[in-house]
Amino acid sequence: MNWLVIIDPQEALKPQTDTSLAVIEAARALEIRVDTATIGELFFDSRAMVMARKVDDGIEVRPLDSYELIFMRKEPPYDLSFHYATHLLSLADTLVVNNPQALRDFNEKLIALNFTRHMPPTLVSSDPKLLSAFVGRYGEAVIKELDSFQGKSVRKIGDTDIHVIDEFTDGGRRPVMVQQFLEAVYDGDKRVMMLGAECIGASLRRPRHGYHANFANSEALAATLSEREEVILAELGPWLVAHKIYFTGLDLIGGYLTEINITCPTGIKQIGALNGEDLAARTVRYFLSLIKTHSS
Repeated sequence: MNWLVIIDPQEALKPQTDTSLAVIEAARALEIRVDTATIGELFFDSRAMVMARKVDDGIEVRPLDSYELIFMRKEPPYDLSFHYATHLLSLADTLVVNNPQALRDFNEKLIALNFTRHMPPTLVSSDPKLLSAFVGRYGEAVIKELDSFQGKSVRKIGDTDIHVIDEFTDGGRRPVMVQQFLEAVYDGDKRVMMLGAECIGASLRRPRHGYHANFANSEALAATLSEREEVILAELGPWLVAHKIYFTGLDLIGGYLTEINITCPTGIKQIGALNGEDLAARTVRYFLSLIKTHSS
């Protein structure tokens, strides 16, 4: 069996925490051939192709259709290079996780707007007056660039911080998201990892300093789901599967859904260590079941 994982240059990845490398290692342990490539190594010449890097670092040019599974793990931001890569992936008959059309259709910030009843009050706009009025309504808010990730380009603002709104929107030319600031973030942001519609584990990421909660600058604590969070997942899980989104990281603060990460969600190494489970191996087994369904 042959798999391809689309990743960032491997020298920039941290083996002790990186989800992509964990899945690659677990798959190779089952004697699955796993090649890797960056998005720049995808190309089209009569058919969608890749300059694939083998386990011995040799390069082999192969059609994308020659793989049983392609795992798309390029980190955000979602830029034009990422966008064009999803078009090439869509030309393959191979199972791609997550589905390239879903990656094109759903921005990682905006995808959550399909579930606003489970979100804190949220506004998306490029208009500084609308944004300022929203912040004034709630006193404090967080402002987010729509292509940010890992808490980058996220800032807490008050109703006097119009200069920050001008900065983030480039003077009203770029849309952003603002959400009511949730004090519960100081207790932690809960990362929930999903395989299809099933939760495979969660961790509460408690910031060591400030309000930015992610695995890079937070204490990772074992966590379970509240009744309210179970309700969110029961609604969200089938929707994800219906859109062929099979590997997801949800972010919840105080029982509210804040983000749905579908491009390169992380956490299986940290959550697996907390729960004493090899989540990478579990992910590989789930992917094998998807392949059977896809090929039948």
